[in-house]
Amino acid sequence: MSKKTSRGRRTRPQRHKVNPLMGNYIIPTEHAVKRYQERIRMMNMRKTQNAIIEGVRHSRLIALTKYGDREIRENRGIVFVCEMQGNQLYVITVLVSQVDLRFVI
Repeated sequence: MSKKTSRGRRTRPQRHKVNPLMGNYIIPTEHAVKRYQERIRMMNMRKTQNAIIEGVRHSRLIALTKYGDREIRENRGIVFVCEMQGNQLYVITVLVSQVDLRFVI
């Protein structure tokens, strides 16, 4: 079988999505791990840390606070309060959003 090719069409090179957290280390605090286990899902410590890191990695920035370098990030109804110190992003606490964020923005 031969592959059908389109003639005269130029294909645009794929642009890779740039992750703004690239080069930063995401470190969940013990408080954030306990809150995640309490409010979202009870898992062992290592799995909880990995779940928080993946959640922050896929989250979007929704607010910056005046106090310190804190930022509030959201992913699938879970709100992460983070603080940037150098190139390390510390996850301070984890909250569950009561508002459907699709209608906020």
